[in-house]
Amino acid sequence: MFIKPYIFYPIVVLSIIIGYGIGGSVRTPSIINNTLKMCNEKPLECKFKYDILMYNETGKVPYTEPKQTPKPTEKK
Repeated sequence: MFIKPYIFYPIVVLSIIIGYGIGGSVRTPSIINNTLKMCNEKPLECKFKYDILMYNETGKVPYTEPKQTPKPTEKK
C-alpha cells in the first residue's frame, strides 16, 4: 500500500511537533529540579539563578534585606 505524499508528509511533520512538545514538557521539570538541587548544594555560586527559578515557580520576588541608610542629622 502506498501513502500519498500530501498525506504522508503532514503526518510526519505533526508527529515531529507532537514528539517535541511531549519531550520538552517532560524534560523541563527535571532541568529545574537539577538546578534547584545544585543551588542547594552551592547557594553562593548560583543565588541569582536560584532567585529567578523561584520567581518562575512561585511568582514571588525573593526577599532581600533593605540596606540601612543612615538618616541625615539635623542641625539646630
